[in-house]
Amino acid sequence: MLSKIISEGQIESLYPIKIRKLSNTHWTPADIAKKAIEFLTEGGRKSVLDLGSGSGKFCIIASASSDAEIVGVEQRENLVHLSRKIANILQLENVRFIHADLLNVNFNDYDSFYFFNVFEELINSKDKLDKSQVLDENTREQNIQVIKLKFHEKCIGTRIVTYCGENEEIPNSFRLLKSENKGNLKFWEKFC
Repeated sequence: MLSKIISEGQIESLYPIKIRKLSNTHWTPADIAKKAIEFLTEGGRKSVLDLGSGSGKFCIIASASSDAEIVGVEQRENLVHLSRKIANILQLENVRFIHADLLNVNFNDYDSFYFFNVFEELINSKDKLDKSQVLDENTREQNIQVIKLKFHEKCIGTRIVTYCGENEEIPNSFRLLKSENKGNLKFWEKFC
């Protein structure tokens, strides 16, 4: 049963070795995911979007830790298939994965968001998952502005958790409520 899968090692064992090797840089640690989902679903929030869900690790841990509807959007089709496969193995019913560019997703369907430094691979060759993404500072800046506007258009009370990164995509209409893990994990809420 999924609720027994609580340790980092147990979660990691579900993934192929190639994916596990990327874990320290690209996938959310289990303890971070648990902290994030607790905040994102607090107060009856029921729909969480993981922007750039990668291997689906955050979504899988989040769905095991809450009753909320967890959705991961990922541009790499192979990672979407892997995420769906693991969710099926674990018989998770409150998680789904969509293959799409996160810029094209309707944010109005969600009341909380998880964002793990998605655009870093556009400027840092060490953070590239594969050869499909080319380094491009202009595209990164454009993507940040699109996401920032989508967040700004959300209603008061919308929550975001960011993990790592500079948080350039967070508009001034959000307030930082707290941070943990040496400032790498930040909890935001829209106040105006």
